[in-house]
Amino acid sequence: MTAEQYLEQIQIINSLIAGELKERRRLENIALSLGGFSVSERVQSSRNLHRDADAIGDYCDVDRRIKALEGERDAIIYDLRKLPLNECKVLYKIYAEGYMLKELPSEFHKSYAWVKMKKRRGLDILQEIIDKKEG
Repeated sequence: MTAEQYLEQIQIINSLIAGELKERRRLENIALSLGGFSVSERVQSSRNLHRDADAIGDYCDVDRRIKALEGERDAIIYDLRKLPLNECKVLYKIYAEGYMLKELPSEFHKSYAWVKMKKRRGLDILQEIIDKKEG
């Protein structure tokens, strides 16, 4: 796996987490609902406890998936933090925060060439880290 592919996983994981958070909110609403009804509806004598239990179980499953995804993302960021500070900052801005390379010179008050060099150097160092982990 290349260093760029490794870092691109951060954005993929963030998207997956966003979807899981939506699902968790939906399930939370089901689990916490009071079974309200409108005046025109027939009053139900009891709630569907099986459906409620399923929603709670699904909620816990989603929560576990979110925690696992966050752990994967944190492991990537942990490796990123092993880089020299400027290389880490440049790569974090690009891969975790979604900045374009051309936006970074103004963020760092540096030249485009400086940002490009820090990105390349950071990717090279990160590739060494990845290769050591894989091999």
